Amino acid sequence: MSTTTFRFQALAADGRTVNGQLEASDETAALRELLLRGLKPLQVAAVGAAPVAAAMGGGRRRANAGDRIALLRELATLLGAGVSLSEALPSLAEAYSGHALGPGLALADRAVRSGQRLSEGLRASGAGLPPYVFALAQAGEASGALAEALADAATQLEHEHRIAQELRNALIYPAVLVVSGVLAVGVIFVGVVPRFASLLTSARAEVPALSRWTIEGGLFVKQHLLQFGLGAAALACLAVVVLADPGLRARALDAASRLPLIGAWLVRVDVGRWATVLATLLANRVPIVDAIGLSAGALSLRRLRETLQPAVGEIQQGRMLSDVLAAYGWFPPARVNLIRVGERAGELPRMLATLGTMETESARTLQKRVLALIEPAAILIIGAVIGIIMIAVMLAITSLNTAAV
Repeated sequence: MSTTTFRFQALAADGRTVNGQLEASDETAALRELLLRGLKPLQVAAVGAAPVAAAMGGGRRRANAGDRIALLRELATLLGAGVSLSEALPSLAEAYSGHALGPGLALADRAVRSGQRLSEGLRASGAGLPPYVFALAQAGEASGALAEALADAATQLEHEHRIAQELRNALIYPAVLVVSGVLAVGVIFVGVVPRFASLLTSARAEVPALSRWTIEGGLFVKQHLLQFGLGAAALACLAVVVLADPGLRARALDAASRLPLIGAWLVRVDVGRWATVLATLLANRVPIVDAIGLSAGALSLRRLRETLQPAVGEIQQGRMLSDVLAAYGWFPPARVNLIRVGERAGELPRMLATLGTMETESARTLQKRVLALIEPAAILIIGAVIGIIMIAVMLAITSLNTAAV
């Protein structure tokens, strides 16, 4: 395995600042090595790269998905390297002391020292981890493969984070296009159209109805510009509130999931994520009834969660998962058959993981189609509005010239 030279700055146990270099396969391995040496990393960077604050250093800020992924990977790496849990947790708690995850890690450390399991300590930490992480940790504790279970949890979190990041990145260009178009229409409507208001009172021109409505509309907006600005700000604040409130966001997603094409895309994203989470839980020997209940937390759409709730009872009564999903209609028959084959061959986790990948790819294809429609639709609508405004202005000017003749 190739290694990279990292330079670091860290705090020793006696408070001294230590600077140096070490060889490691990646930054996580470098952080682990420093922790094993009893050092608190402050900065770690590959030689030739600009130094950056280590994930466990720096000032307090709100923890994000990347922080949680890094934490799980670091804990899994330490345990996999043979460091005991009683040593790994205090080291991480001290290293993250200046981080938003620090207080939660300290709580988890105290819980483990008092005799609780790591899964219970993580649940009590308030680190914002999804429920399936605790189930994976519990399964890893039962099987003696805690490091592998935590690594699987980090991989699943990273998968979800990558999908969300891809979606945000894909929406940047359409959002910029729409905002730019709206601003362009606003500038024309408020800055250009009112300049032709004198035509409405001119005795030499018989202004067409379209021109009259457009000019009067521009005048009205200009005269009430403050009110329109406050209204736009209120709508923006409302959108922020909806996105920040989990309940409102869930209702907005449910409403969007019933739209043509967009709805199919959202359902495919949700189902793909659910299948991957369920596969990870089953691969770590979580009982299928518990795994289905926990995997429901990975579903963003409330109507899908409500559909899945009866599945637990049906499976407890002896029905196969493939039969239950076939009745729900979440997957095409060919993909349900994959689950059926996995059940018969004892390879259900692997088949579900494959199914999750297939659904995620289908969601990406639908995403491209949705975005391919949004861009030309936005251009056509904005172009049509600007075109109508220009035609109205030209008709007004033409009516003046015609009257003069």
